[in-house]
Amino acid sequence: MKTFITPNLLKLTLATILLTVIFRFSLSISITNKLIIGAIITAIAYAILMWFNGSYFGRKEYEYLPIYDIGFRFHLSTFLAHNIVSLLWFTFGLESHYENIKTVYIIALIWSVFLILHFVYYLSTRTSSIKNLDKEDLFE
Repeated sequence: MKTFITPNLLKLTLATILLTVIFRFSLSISITNKLIIGAIITAIAYAILMWFNGSYFGRKEYEYLPIYDIGFRFHLSTFLAHNIVSLLWFTFGLESHYENIKTVYIIALIWSVFLILHFVYYLSTRTSSIKNLDKEDLFE
């Protein structure tokens, strides 16, 4: 494998940070103003935009590095970016009066379970994950 951190992974991470900041801002405003529909729309829009973010950069990454499970690196970087932004959001006091940091911890805990499962899957498939690459092209 060329490298663990690729240009597409960095672009995905930066886009994730930007989308997460916009999400946290919109969510906090919706919660402060008690706009339940606004909070729901914000969460749905964030989920859709994150899916497009991962899908777009995932396709670009496959063209750059054709291996089977590049998804784990993307999953890990998205997990870290989202949770770091969320924790910093509370650290700097940008949250709504009605938001509780325990929600961030619970989401991180649940997401961690899925990340661990993804890691186990990644470990089990990484030896057979190289597709259509000549053995001589693997090591430069």
